[in-house]
Amino acid sequence: MKITRIAPERERRSTRVAAYCRVSTQLESQEESFRIQQGHYEKQIRANPQWEFAGVYADEKSGICTAHREEFLRMIEDALAGKIDRILVKSISRFSRNVVDAQSYAKLLKAHGVSVYFEKEGIDTAQSSSMMMLSLLAAIAQDESRSISENVRWGYRERFERGEYNLGNNRILGYDTRDGQLVPNGDAWIIREVFRRFVAGESYAQIARELNRMGAKRMRSERGFVASVIHVILTNETYVGDKCLQKRAPQNFLTKRPDERNRYATYYIREDHEGIIDRQTWEQAQAILHRYKKEQESGVHRKGRAHHVFFGKVFCGACGSPFCRRTIRDAQGYYKAWSCRERGKGAKGNGCRNRVWREEELAGALLAQLGWELFDHERFVREIQRVEIDEGRMLLKKQQPL
Repeated sequence: MKITRIAPERERRSTRVAAYCRVSTQLESQEESFRIQQGHYEKQIRANPQWEFAGVYADEKSGICTAHREEFLRMIEDALAGKIDRILVKSISRFSRNVVDAQSYAKLLKAHGVSVYFEKEGIDTAQSSSMMMLSLLAAIAQDESRSISENVRWGYRERFERGEYNLGNNRILGYDTRDGQLVPNGDAWIIREVFRRFVAGESYAQIARELNRMGAKRMRSERGFVASVIHVILTNETYVGDKCLQKRAPQNFLTKRPDERNRYATYYIREDHEGIIDRQTWEQAQAILHRYKKEQESGVHRKGRAHHVFFGKVFCGACGSPFCRRTIRDAQGYYKAWSCRERGKGAKGNGCRNRVWREEELAGALLAQLGWELFDHERFVREIQRVEIDEGRMLLKKQQPL
């Protein structure tokens, strides 16, 4: 009996070899190195008669997190699809500085018959003894990345304590950067308009619509102004001439997301540069924003253009929820009324049972409780912190004196 061995397809063809390279920044000197890496690998692969060139995959971003490296992920996808047999990488740190990523991707590729060769360390995952060494060296690369991250954070902290910061390319609407200083430019009128309208009582949406109507333009966006952008402008201390450094927790060096477990200090620089708005306007706007925040914490959410004086002031004495303004229809037509937000909610409408108040009735009852001859809206906002209503009983809580 004669037995003829038929070689697998992988043995009957050339080994398809690809390369992966990466640089961490887009500086001109590294761009040159980037091109050199690509050319070097292509020449090396084509020079081997047993190899077939399968391409060079190259990213110009950090090697810590693979989720943001498009070329790396495309290479993995092609390898799993059977388009690559072997991958060349300069070093483990180029492949990934994350131990978990380095191990998992190397094992995944090996399970699909794809080997990875790390030139600097001389590790070839085609060899059975390579995975332990890969894990050890990947851990060293990750620790090196952690050390670099800590040194960078230390440098930032030292500069912040001295009141120094780098503007970089982080341009801001209404300002230009000249000799390292922020200087108001021709768009400063947009910022003044936002604050003027907000202090005058307009909502975010109203302000955005008016700016778009007036032809105001946003930076780096073809879209018009929207409510969320107006809120960001109103909370940016840069426009009053101040600067807040390290507002959020430093990023985790692996996830690249703010890590609240890291202890950090915030540094506030007053009168750092020329402001676009005056401090009185800024403080008025912040006081309004603070009131909005308190209302939201109480369960009151603004809707539409008007904001009635009772919003955020009148609450249900039975369940603690805020009273809401409603439009009700009866035989005589439509009228405004106030009731607990939870009234009628739940299965079969069995929510809070606190009664509904006509608006005039509620105002009259409050007026009698306050002992005023006429209802003064400004005085009501200034003096009354909270009104609790339960089955016709009213409890008034006055504002604490400053």
